[in-house]
Amino acid sequence: MNVRKILVLIMILPLMLAGIATDAMASDRINARAAVMIDASTGQVLYEQNANQKLPVASISKLLTVAVIHDELKQRVITADTKVNVSSDVAAIASDPSYSAIGVQAGQAYTVRELLNAAMVKSADGATLALAGADGSNMEEFNLKMDQKAREIGLRNFTIVNPVGLTNGDLKGLKLEQYADNAENAMTANDVARLARYLIQTYPDLLQVTAQRSANFYIAKDKATKAENLNKMLPGDRYAVSGVKIDGLKTGTSAAAGPSFVSTGLYRGHRVITVVLHANGAGGDARFIATQQLYDRLKHMKTEQIALPHWLYRQQVANGTQRTVAVKPHQVSVWGNKTVKNYSLAVKLNCHGRNGKVLAPVGADERIGNLEVASHDVRTVDGEPLTYGLYSSEHVPVGNFWQRLWH
Repeated sequence: MNVRKILVLIMILPLMLAGIATDAMASDRINARAAVMIDASTGQVLYEQNANQKLPVASISKLLTVAVIHDELKQRVITADTKVNVSSDVAAIASDPSYSAIGVQAGQAYTVRELLNAAMVKSADGATLALAGADGSNMEEFNLKMDQKAREIGLRNFTIVNPVGLTNGDLKGLKLEQYADNAENAMTANDVARLARYLIQTYPDLLQVTAQRSANFYIAKDKATKAENLNKMLPGDRYAVSGVKIDGLKTGTSAAAGPSFVSTGLYRGHRVITVVLHANGAGGDARFIATQQLYDRLKHMKTEQIALPHWLYRQQVANGTQRTVAVKPHQVSVWGNKTVKNYSLAVKLNCHGRNGKVLAPVGADERIGNLEVASHDVRTVDGEPLTYGLYSSEHVPVGNFWQRLWH
């Protein structure tokens, strides 16, 4: 398939945008070792602080484990109803009250669906270890899957020791000899944001799990326990943020990681992701207070529509009943604060088809390419231009012989 790339340099535009929070409020730091906030759709960085330093992430690691499991569900390696037997080594961790435990029992079998719930709502270590072995993998094999998945997603600076985020020494009988006892999983805040964005975009149904304030879990046939969500920022919770509907995502705590948290929520129709690593302050709730500080910054920002050239709205069609198709970009906007600043934009348009044309048939509201917006004043978490879908706004069927010949 041919790809046509058109680079259009737009003149300096006066927009109420630049001075993203990373600059405008740099003196007002988040009370944590590292933090980042991004737009989940475009990846635009709205705030960052020490976001490229690799730090321990504790149970936030479970997001990567869940990404691997969801891939295996998609590939039908396992199903949501696959039964997973709990070993005595896993049960020893699951029953230890000093861990994040829900009490899965040795010799019992639990479905992948149940274990996913326990991992994401309660952050249950034993349940997550059992989940990692759903297809029969041992820990070393699953670690390799996590490493491969991290690279596929685009994580850049990470260490994987186990599927749960415990230190190697805390794994009891599952400890791996090649690691020191104090070895544990680590990522940068930017990598955590990339991971969260991948999960939200690829497996959005996961948010139905993480949005639960509690979930019932059957330890045995006649023994149920109620697991409370460790996320205290869900609607109605103590640290809920006015104007933001938070529905995820994952907490993490260890001696080295401190209280950490990656969240996601909807603010004025935009999905936002925040990451706080090693929040400072007394108690585990410091991570939620730091996250509130991040969301508070949205009050000083707004989105502005980008002015686009008129030629963008019609693209040539090959083999169709007509020569062109009307197109529309969806929500082409950029975050910024209220400071007026001029800056230039570069727009790249990718159209797929024969000789750089869109190939008929074209469905109404079909994504026919991407609109890429680049600027030195706008950064994304993956370092790529802001990317927006380009959609047809009409149906163009395949033409007859003469139409195909001339078009």
